[in-house]
Amino acid sequence: MAVPRDPKDNDIQVQHPDPRPVLSVRASVPVAELASAQGEALRALWRHLQHHGGRPSGPPYVRYHRFGEAETDMEVGIPVAAGAVGQGRVAAGELPGGTVVSAWHLGAHDRLGDAYGAVQAWLKEHGRQPAGPGWEVYHWIDLDQEPDSAAWPTPASWHTQLVQPIR
Repeated sequence: MAVPRDPKDNDIQVQHPDPRPVLSVRASVPVAELASAQGEALRALWRHLQHHGGRPSGPPYVRYHRFGEAETDMEVGIPVAAGAVGQGRVAAGELPGGTVVSAWHLGAHDRLGDAYGAVQAWLKEHGRQPAGPGWEVYHWIDLDQEPDSAAWPTPASWHTQLVQPIR
């Protein structure tokens, strides 16, 4: 699911992706430590790929299996070619295929909740239910080099895609 030519903020699309193999790191972390935990997990995944000769097949994502007020169960992952092998805390798995609702958020994440609201409104309007946890895809992170938040583009240029599997 590449960035469309001109994505619209909070624009909802229904898509039917195939399952995608991934390598990921999953952990329960305090919400206050979420950004640093995500960055550390992403760097661990990148180093794993460098050490094992793997290549990303898409941008990184974060999937929240549970998001509480104090702690969240998060999965940071990178799509990879089939047959990639995990080791230690890096696990091989897949993002599910099937029918999904997708929304784009353009810019800094301080208004990412608007895109989540648009997805929830679409689900309610169309009488659909989530089919498992959704994920955020960070199209602005370049995995050709080691992830470093200091080298990322300005937040105003970020393209983040929300993907929510539906029944």
